[in-house]
Amino acid sequence: MTFDQILERTKPYAIGLVVGLFAAPIIGFNAGWLTTTTASTLAAETASVDALAGICSSAAGRMATANSTDLATLKGYDNRARRDELVATIMADIQVPADILGKVSTTCSRSLS
Repeated sequence: MTFDQILERTKPYAIGLVVGLFAAPIIGFNAGWLTTTTASTLAAETASVDALAGICSSAAGRMATANSTDLATLKGYDNRARRDELVATIMADIQVPADILGKVSTTCSRSLS
């Protein structure tokens, strides 16, 4: 087998390798199969914030029920200070990492408004 014959037989494989190396990352990122570290970190943080905000919201409902307060009275812009006080009281009882504490408080307050 001569070098030209070997080159001719391996040519389709070489073309496939080059096209695959170029197309695989493009297809992978666009299809969502691959993610960047930043996207993964952001998704994990968002999931944590949503979970902790849900805990805060349910605790606010329980606290309002125990105090015979209707949560509807906390809705609206005018009642933001009272709502923020309630959220601050609840957040004191929940162990939340310091880096997402503000986001959890804001999300909880928004869910009550």
